[in-house]
Amino acid sequence: MPDLTPEEVRTQLSAIGLTPVDQEDLDEITYRINAVNEAVLALEHPDEDAQEPRMVFWLNEEGSNE
Repeated sequence: MPDLTPEEVRTQLSAIGLTPVDQEDLDEITYRINAVNEAVLALEHPDEDAQEPRMVFWLNEEGSNE
């Protein structure tokens, strides 16, 4: 995914009713959004489709309401 430009970020912010105070704020917001996007993309597991689901709760220990 290519990095968003400041103008793309400004457009997305205005769509939700937000406006950066100045160009410095817009640059910082753009940097942070791109950093978060990069980090999220790094979390993808290439074989996630092949993994079998695992139970989160054990039958008697955490799954009961007692």
